[in-house]
Amino acid sequence: MDSHASVAPDQASSQAPYQWDFVTPGLPDSAFEDAPGFSPTPMELRVMLLAHLRPRPDSLVWDVGGGTGALALEIARLMPAGQVHTLERDPEAIELLKRNVQRFGAANLHIHAGDAPEGLAQLPPHPDRVLLEVGRPLRQVLDLVWEALVPAGRLVISTASLEGLVDATDTLGQLEARDLQVVQATVHRMQRRGSQAKLAAAEPLFLIAAER
Repeated sequence: MDSHASVAPDQASSQAPYQWDFVTPGLPDSAFEDAPGFSPTPMELRVMLLAHLRPRPDSLVWDVGGGTGALALEIARLMPAGQVHTLERDPEAIELLKRNVQRFGAANLHIHAGDAPEGLAQLPPHPDRVLLEVGRPLRQVLDLVWEALVPAGRLVISTASLEGLVDATDTLGQLEARDLQVVQATVHRMQRRGSQAKLAAAEPLFLIAAER
């Protein structure tokens, strides 16, 4: 696969789009297709990320590091007049993304195969909202994303590592970002084992949000 090509979902499927009849974000995790090694961002964390991203009805959103596409699909569903462009490097994740886009009938979500920072050149210019879900090294990617982001645009970074948190906050401080916020969140869900019910924790997440 050309690493610099936009990837279109397969149009041959006759499966009806997934139906969600509620006005709230937070689609159940089971709504998304997954695969070994790939699972959607937990619903509770998606809602938190969306709240900090604050997309407008006609936003142009970059999603760098799309994974299964769960978060990008939530955004695309909430703003049908807007456009979401997701960049993903893993071929297996891209196939999963394509299936999920098809499952939801999300015509305004566009998949691009490539890695950051080089793959950022594929994305349309002047986004007003950016989701960044990448590991280290972060500085070069963040510099390019910040340069592309329109004035008053919002950036939300998610990372599971302390190193990623330090890199992000240090770099955003040097870029003189406004309204810098840091949140650490852990989701605990009840799981039953026989007659016992226990709370099991998902991987903790650091969220770093800022405005240009």
